Amino acid sequence: MAPTTRAARNTTSFKTVPNGGGVFRKPIRKQHSNGKGAWKFNDTDDHHNHEDQDQDVRESVEVHHDEPFQQLDGAGDMDEMDGVEEALRPLRETADRVGREVEAFAVSFDEFLIELRTRGNNYSAARDLAQTYKAFADNEVADLQKTHQKERILQLRKEWRQRAQLSANTAQSGAKASRGGVVSEMKAEKVQELREWQQESDTWDLFCIVLDFWYDRDARRRERDGNLANLAPPHRYTPEKELWERFLLENEIALEHHLYKEWLERTADHQESDIDGIMEELEALSGSGKGLWNRGWLNSRERIKGEKRVRSWPSPSDSVQPQIRTSAGNDMLVTNLDPDAPMRQNRALEQPDKYFERAMWIACWEMLRRGKPWAEIAAWCEDHNEGFRAAMLSPALESADALSNAAWRKMCYLASESGCSNDHEAAVYGLLGGNIKAVQKVCRTVDDHLFAHYSCMLVRQFDQYLQTRYPGRVASFAAQRSEGDDIPDTEEKAQQAISQVIKRLRTDPATHSEAISPLKIIECYLLANDAESLAANVGTGISDLDSLRGGKEEAVIRMREAPSELPAEAAIVADSHALRIVTHIYCILTAIDPSEQPDSISLTAEENVLAAYIQTIRTVCKRDHIPVYAFRLRHLRSILVMSRALQDIHDSRDQQEMLRLMAQYGLPVVFILKEQLRYTLASKADMSNLVAQPVQIVETCEISQLSPGQRIIEDFSRGDLTDDDMMIVRSLKWLQLLRGHWELTFKSLAHALRTCLLTGRLACAGAIVHDFPSETIAEQKSFSTLGKNVNVLDQSIAPEDENSDEALEWNMMRQQARAYYELEQLVHAISALALWVEQERVFTSDPRNGDLSAPSMLRNAKEELDETMAPLLTGVLLQADDEEDQHYLDKLRIAYLPELLIAYSIALYTAGITISRESYIESMDLSVAIASEGNGVADAFVAAGRMRELVKIFAQTSKMMLIMNNRPLKKGLKTGKSLGIWEIAPQGSDAGVVATPDDS
Repeated sequence: MAPTTRAARNTTSFKTVPNGGGVFRKPIRKQHSNGKGAWKFNDTDDHHNHEDQDQDVRESVEVHHDEPFQQLDGAGDMDEMDGVEEALRPLRETADRVGREVEAFAVSFDEFLIELRTRGNNYSAARDLAQTYKAFADNEVADLQKTHQKERILQLRKEWRQRAQLSANTAQSGAKASRGGVVSEMKAEKVQELREWQQESDTWDLFCIVLDFWYDRDARRRERDGNLANLAPPHRYTPEKELWERFLLENEIALEHHLYKEWLERTADHQESDIDGIMEELEALSGSGKGLWNRGWLNSRERIKGEKRVRSWPSPSDSVQPQIRTSAGNDMLVTNLDPDAPMRQNRALEQPDKYFERAMWIACWEMLRRGKPWAEIAAWCEDHNEGFRAAMLSPALESADALSNAAWRKMCYLASESGCSNDHEAAVYGLLGGNIKAVQKVCRTVDDHLFAHYSCMLVRQFDQYLQTRYPGRVASFAAQRSEGDDIPDTEEKAQQAISQVIKRLRTDPATHSEAISPLKIIECYLLANDAESLAANVGTGISDLDSLRGGKEEAVIRMREAPSELPAEAAIVADSHALRIVTHIYCILTAIDPSEQPDSISLTAEENVLAAYIQTIRTVCKRDHIPVYAFRLRHLRSILVMSRALQDIHDSRDQQEMLRLMAQYGLPVVFILKEQLRYTLASKADMSNLVAQPVQIVETCEISQLSPGQRIIEDFSRGDLTDDDMMIVRSLKWLQLLRGHWELTFKSLAHALRTCLLTGRLACAGAIVHDFPSETIAEQKSFSTLGKNVNVLDQSIAPEDENSDEALEWNMMRQQARAYYELEQLVHAISALALWVEQERVFTSDPRNGDLSAPSMLRNAKEELDETMAPLLTGVLLQADDEEDQHYLDKLRIAYLPELLIAYSIALYTAGITISRESYIESMDLSVAIASEGNGVADAFVAAGRMRELVKIFAQTSKMMLIMNNRPLKKGLKTGKSLGIWEIAPQGSDAGVVATPDDS
């Protein structure tokens, strides 16, 4: 993969550069930092990596050495700068982090695409890529755990304590939860980042399961058949554990549930507080510390012993039992200490013992939730003197020699429905017996509810499997369940069942906020086997979000009218983890099976996701990776998205690299470049409200020896290049760097130059002509057509044989470049006129120069003006490619030719008194040239309604000629002409005329 694009620049200052004698401005780039958000991106702004910031500052100081350096006085200014730096640090860290993620994922995806062409198994390659992404997330987790694991543990314990709602059930009034310190805001952000990375790692793990189960089904079924063949045939003495293995192999729906259940168990270990942390929380809340687990029902036992000392005590079988109240005085105390005494007697334990009982069941539940082996849970109970609990939990599925545990599961189911001491006891029995209603009472998170669904569904599926295949092992199964919902026997029913669970979790106030969090949305789509519609729904959400914002993102296509409420999927675009995951899941699925094509509406929505992710890439300045994703788009969408992305790239080397990458990925380079130019001109040079005279060059004044009633405005062309102007110039640089494409390049240059002139952007027009001179472009572009670099526009080197194929080729190329060449001449004339008025005002504004000879700079300006004005009189801007082109060329001729030639006639009038009387004769020659047929100049004056204005200037020039004719010349005029031919009155009428230096 190509290296990341270097930092770009967008702040500009300007210096004057010569351009045919003009005073247009060329930009000097300086750099600055510019941070932007993940989801909005402004095409006029530029972004760069923060690694270049120090270099940017140095370059800025070097370029602007003429600006005074402002010394920071006092500690206050330094403290303020430190505060700004401190405030910007999180933004920079975020940009750096997202940029690193973007680059790593793009490089891996690019390698995956290459591997697809050489590897036989697309699904295996896809799984390897998902594992690569998971490994990247795991590395991020490991790095963050080195410095923030302690804070993470504290945060997870705090959340568990809040969800468990144990604060009101402490064993002693003074017992408090463990604190462990307060996590600062900055550390809390890092902890949140750590947890997001862990959740992303788990999401990629889940995606691997989905790929294996749903997409590589042929390989999985071959493996299943092999495993089934290795199993011994079942018989009446086959242990239930072997039947369980056979059940998972034969029932694909059950296998899916089992895989998802195991995944949820792993995520609980990753994303929730660990068992040790939960134990410590329970110990802290009890007030007994470590002694909590070995005390049993100590308080109730001591109370009963005390009562036995002062009264006779009946046997447990007696119908009348002592009436003893608990220490709190609210309930009747149990009189026996066997495990089922509270339920059988409908009496209570002492408050500390009640808490101990609940804590034990919470511990059992949390271990089951995390997938701890049954043997480990039973051993834990034995170690804490709770042997009866170990006995109840021991008949588990892992029992190698048990023939059937169906009766035990039925017992657990019935126990969960009867009067358990607390909800967690009922949940444990419900989990073992398949009673989902009992389990749901202790579920606090979305994953808890999903775990309950899959676990209970598995138990019920297995019992149904046993009843169907081995009825002797399960008696009267139908009477053992009270739920009304059916056990899914098809993939469609299983998908509907989990979809209903997810829908319920989204609407339940207790789980709503978590269920609509970005990463949890992705998880639910994968669990529901709906990964293919994930990108489409997210893309629709992005469209809705953009609609509510006013449709500012052109790269996002609106799918429908803006809804009153955004779908939950719209939040994904604002989460860098979630958007990246959705984008790559979509890219992977479409890459491994390109034949699967959704309908046009869904495809448009899916492409909104790619467009949004490309915007993220633009934001973090990893633009070299954009083509990897852009080529996944359809033709028109790729043109749209890439043309916007090119706006960010300014450096020529970066532009050349991007052209190479676009060609490498098969993107339509020519169409992209044409669209980026169209978009730039449409957004930066609005032609919707063109005025008849976009630039005013002359203004009225009093008649004098220097002015014939009008004068050239001194600063008509002054003006710095704006950011929009620079954007237009940069958009043309792409075409210059593009190899070949003579006609496209010259037509694009002509279009841009014409647009700038029609909208009065003289500074931009001058910059275009300066940066892209026609002779240079001709030499660069001619090689692809002629096989050599030559200036085709130079008639002096044209082929001698006018009928040869080469000559015909030259003529066609000159015709294609004619529009830009003639517009370039027009700009040169404007530039020369600007230089002339600048030099002329410097000379004539000083009265002491009246008797001095015109300086060489003024004479040179006059010569350049004559040279650049001459082509305008030969017939320019007359040939158009189509009606639209002709329309705009006519507007240009009417707007500029009269204005320029009137200004030229004024310049000749002034030159007659400042340089030489010969300028008056040149003015008369100008009138003849304007009136000539075929050049269309007179038609432009008539169309502009300015012929009378021109005639007045010529009349005043004629009058000035007659006045100046009274002054004798030491030398004749250079052309051999005489002012006497214009004489119509007796000589001697001159009064008070200042003689010019050349006329003395």
